[in-house]
Amino acid sequence: MLIQFSVENFLSFKGESTLNMLATTDVEHKQHLLPNKKKKPILRTAALYGANGSGKSNLLLAISFAQDLIVEGTRPNQRIAVTPFKLDKSCWEAPSRFEFVINYQDTIYTYGFVLDEKEVKEEWLFAIHKVKEGSLFERVTTKDGKIKVEIGPSLAKMNTKKYQFIKFVAQGTRPNSLFLHELYEKNEPRIMPLIDWFRTVLTIIGPNANYRDLIFEAHKNEQFLSFMGNFLKSADTGVDAIVTETMEVDFEKVIPGLPEPVKSKIMNISNGQKILLSAPDGRHFAMMREPNGKLTLLKLKARHQLKDSEGFIDFEIENESDGTRRLLDLLPALLHSKIHEKVFMIDEIDRSMHPLLSTMFLQTYLDDNNCGRGQLIITTHESQLLDRELLRRDEIWFAEKDRDGASHLYSLAEYKVRKDLKLGKGYLDGRFGAIPFLGDLANLQYCLAGE
Repeated sequence: MLIQFSVENFLSFKGESTLNMLATTDVEHKQHLLPNKKKKPILRTAALYGANGSGKSNLLLAISFAQDLIVEGTRPNQRIAVTPFKLDKSCWEAPSRFEFVINYQDTIYTYGFVLDEKEVKEEWLFAIHKVKEGSLFERVTTKDGKIKVEIGPSLAKMNTKKYQFIKFVAQGTRPNSLFLHELYEKNEPRIMPLIDWFRTVLTIIGPNANYRDLIFEAHKNEQFLSFMGNFLKSADTGVDAIVTETMEVDFEKVIPGLPEPVKSKIMNISNGQKILLSAPDGRHFAMMREPNGKLTLLKLKARHQLKDSEGFIDFEIENESDGTRRLLDLLPALLHSKIHEKVFMIDEIDRSMHPLLSTMFLQTYLDDNNCGRGQLIITTHESQLLDRELLRRDEIWFAEKDRDGASHLYSLAEYKVRKDLKLGKGYLDGRFGAIPFLGDLANLQYCLAGE
């Protein structure tokens, strides 16, 4: 689970800003907490509020940037695509800093790096497995461009073959590459759990993101299919069930004019392999080679009941509302967080959805009788979620820009709030900041009139 993330000099963040997922001593909603050995428990949820342009999405972009650099790495001589704070010239040439504190598989990792567009200046990894913190490595780049890596005993003991191998990897690390990624490329087992967290546990869902494996998961998982249908029916979307439809691939009938090289590639996929294809007209096609060798076209459809009849009609998902489609893309986060140790970060969870649907989604996630091991971190404008019956004070966060245009993060736990205060109204009234200050609309109307 994510314990803490800090970022400095990246996008709208100038000074260091930290999202801290450690719980305070508040006694509300204890079922919202995850155990953390003998330390403070970890929050299962964080909801981040703020005006447009306050930095909410930039926080998720910072995490996504670090994730991509760790997992995908860089090519030789490639510029590191880091974007420092632009509103202060002194930050343009200064490095950016990122640090994660993570609890995964009974180990607490502290991993971070400092870099600019040319090179990684610093990098460090520490781990607490039982009680004492141990160093895996510390890396610095000297002024003359030389990379020095101090190998900690938690990674390899001196005068061993493993130590010599790690030293060899360090010597071959490029200035624009993370040492952690190089160890990943060399399949070093000691860091693989941490890599696994960034690859498979951390999942960031943008405002326009689609869950690419939705159709494939629905095709093979009846429980998932049933869960989606029941949720959409309970949400009064007009959908009674979600069903999958399979048919043999007929290119001329389904996708006429498909280029021969693409057609050949699809025809040659092996058993179990999946392909998603987007047509110029916006349609999407999902195909897979079944275990029996048959090439199958998969479709996800929404089932509606006919008026005054016991019959049903199936609609293409593309014909459903934006809100229904948004829910379909988010529902896997609900199911997976109950079963697996996952960290889902959803930007603009309320996009295209009615406030009651956003509330229902969060209530389902936080259901006392169905608590899982996952974490859910969201950005939102939906003030209806600001309810102490739903969230703890330390689960509510705000992003706000100062006079210099720099973003800052802070928690509602920093405020003394009466238990009977309506948080949504208090937020909109500006009691906690992080709201837009609107100009004089009369002047706007005057300008539009051209007078």
